[in-house]
Amino acid sequence: MLRAFWLAPRHQRETMPSSTTHAASRRATAINVPRAAARSTTPERILDTAERLFAMHGYFGTSIRDIMQSCGMELSLARYHFGSKDALFQQAIGRRAAVISRQVIDSLEAELAPLQGKRPDVEAIVTALSAPAFAHLKSGDPGWRNYLRLLTQIGCLLERPDLTAPFYDQYAPAAARYRDAFAKALPHVTRETVELVQHFVESVFHLVLNELYAQEARSGAKALATAHIERMRTYLIRFAVGGIEAMVSSASAQRGS
Repeated sequence: MLRAFWLAPRHQRETMPSSTTHAASRRATAINVPRAAARSTTPERILDTAERLFAMHGYFGTSIRDIMQSCGMELSLARYHFGSKDALFQQAIGRRAAVISRQVIDSLEAELAPLQGKRPDVEAIVTALSAPAFAHLKSGDPGWRNYLRLLTQIGCLLERPDLTAPFYDQYAPAAARYRDAFAKALPHVTRETVELVQHFVESVFHLVLNELYAQEARSGAKALATAHIERMRTYLIRFAVGGIEAMVSSASAQRGS
């Protein structure tokens, strides 16, 4: 089973983020990540192209030569600015991680604030989790579109945690925050069940994003309609919530038998 792209490995989930990480997240939130077309320095152009090609073909299907040929630059410039393919991938996958982490935390806090500490429902949590990514997809920003697609490649790199650590290290506060929210929404289930719930929700999210990219490729269109993207998000939320309710009900029935 593929791990969803934002679910950190157990040893990373259990590590408390440092104050430095929180400070970096706050700084990243305050800075709008510019669109790819607005960036022009050599390292940024290389990163933009790497982000796009790694997203399309994966880490193993993309070479530095491919990236530099697409950039129209000399191969030596990639070595000069990044050193290796591994380092280039690590920079590509970590470049927006603090931003998306802060955004999903803010989304959850906005959903929970009206409850004033009362028990949340699962639908509110799933809605909050999906909001930032789908907002980026609907915005048409090619940089975010490529980045989110890149994150769906993480499941193919389970044996290379060094490559994905730049994302997971920065996303750890958000993963922990959602795990706590699910635990509060499902007070009668075990911690193991809460972790499975989070895993399943994020795995479905992963698959829906891939389906959207596949639909776009099959249609030959430049971008899917905003209404269709939002409709897919609605299906995702309904499917995830229904699955969680069935899973929790089954667990409760087994305990009662």
